[in-house]
Amino acid sequence: MSSVASLARAAAIAAPATRRAAPPRPRASPRRLPRAASRVAASSSSSSSSSSPDDAPARRRLELTPKGDDTPEQILRVSRGTSFEGLKVARRDALEAANAEGGGGAARVAKVEMAFDALIAESRNFFLGAVESAPTDANARFRLGNFYQTLEKFDDAEKCYRAAAALDNAHVDAMNNLAMILQERGGDAVDEAEAYYLRCVEVDPKCVDAMFNWATLKLQCRRDLDGCRVLINKVVEIQPELRDHRLVKALRGEEEAVEAAGGGFADQS
Repeated sequence: MSSVASLARAAAIAAPATRRAAPPRPRASPRRLPRAASRVAASSSSSSSSSSPDDAPARRRLELTPKGDDTPEQILRVSRGTSFEGLKVARRDALEAANAEGGGGAARVAKVEMAFDALIAESRNFFLGAVESAPTDANARFRLGNFYQTLEKFDDAEKCYRAAAALDNAHVDAMNNLAMILQERGGDAVDEAEAYYLRCVEVDPKCVDAMFNWATLKLQCRRDLDGCRVLINKVVEIQPELRDHRLVKALRGEEEAVEAAGGGFADQS
């Protein structure tokens, strides 16, 4: 296996590090970063719901949901008290059904989004209230953006992160998360994402989160293996305990580590 192919497999599961909002704010690190882990887990639980005994409580909740199509719960087929993760899965499933042939198209999509927004309204209003009461508080904007990003409302999250960065041009958390969204979008947005990662490192030369994310951009979007390794080596210099992590080894180009990971890397070629 060539180094390029090996690193491509590593990049396929190396996800950007998102800094979370709730106090105390935990620091993300490469140890927590398989690509789209929460989405994969959610999708897996959804797709196996018909056969897994662990999903019996979820099925019972759905059975208790009144049939019909009038309330947000009925539209998304969820019950009151469903977790954010459960709501995200239900929204994705409902949108997929709406976009399928005969699923209702744009009108149904709008109804699904309306239902989803209604179910998250109380939490959203909490974060919106913080912004309204302190419109110049960059942290309040960041927390609202993080809320939206958690719910996969990436356009809304982007607006909040941009507002936070405009209010505080040293707000590393906002810039790192904004860069992550831009990187995922791809195309011309990659240049702006890289500029934000650079700004994060200028503000905080020991910002491992941004360095790791930047390294994945170098590899995935630029095919810049040397640039990726420089950043990963810097991560290890700052946090030596990460030296033996398999993703760090893979991104550094250590062939044996990539081979040892074996089937964990999906072939993206």
